[in-house]
Amino acid sequence: MNIKKIICLLLVLLLFIIAPLSVSAETRNIYVGDIISLQIESREFSPEELTEKFRDFEIVEIKDEPGGYKISMRTFETGEYKIILGDKEIIINVKSTLDDIEREDLFEGRKRVAKPGFSFYWRVLFYISSSVFILSGGFILTKILIKRKIKAQPPLRLFLQRSGLLSPEDDNYFVDLTFYFKEYIGSLYNCKIIGKTSVEIIKELKKIKALENDMLREIYIWLIKCDKLKFSGVDVSAEEKREHYNSLIDLAEKIDINNTDKQKEEI
Repeated sequence: MNIKKIICLLLVLLLFIIAPLSVSAETRNIYVGDIISLQIESREFSPEELTEKFRDFEIVEIKDEPGGYKISMRTFETGEYKIILGDKEIIINVKSTLDDIEREDLFEGRKRVAKPGFSFYWRVLFYISSSVFILSGGFILTKILIKRKIKAQPPLRLFLQRSGLLSPEDDNYFVDLTFYFKEYIGSLYNCKIIGKTSVEIIKELKKIKALENDMLREIYIWLIKCDKLKFSGVDVSAEEKREHYNSLIDLAEKIDINNTDKQKEEI
């Protein structure tokens, strides 16, 4: 999956999260006790005059803002309220939650006090989802860029870096060393030899015209010796491991030079 597809997927996900919030904010009714916020883009009225204009409401806050005020208020009385501000008329219709329930009979009261309901803050959800979106998107993008950077390196340099990090004390030292060598050959000549035996590898490499017989012989000798060290069951000294590693580095550099020369000849 490329970067564009991942980013598009994350954007669609975020859109699904935000969409219900915006719709609910635009279409929700105003009920008794709800905080009503109005943006007044005018300095024509002072805070005292605004308080008088909205005298039927309990003023929660009047906040100074550039070019006007933001007034927050509420009421515990239902009905339609009309407020005149200059040449504009503001109509606020406050409903009771009981109006939304179609029921003609009387409600039976309960003797015990009801526990407060769960209050969910949509703004908090929005901030959390946005943070998750940014963090996950950044993590995926960083991971992809790191992988691309690694893949963009020349095969020989990548092989030297990976093989150089192996510890001779590791029980899987020769297994990992062989794997990185196979990966190096495979990426250099665009062939799949990982998972194959030494004999199968040589058989596959014989198809590559760029590899000369002398080079194939050296690869075969190194692989066979590595097999003996891996499967003989005899403890291999650190010096033997170092010698076999150094011979592989020399071989890898020869293969790289040979491949470069062949490419120049083709040009």
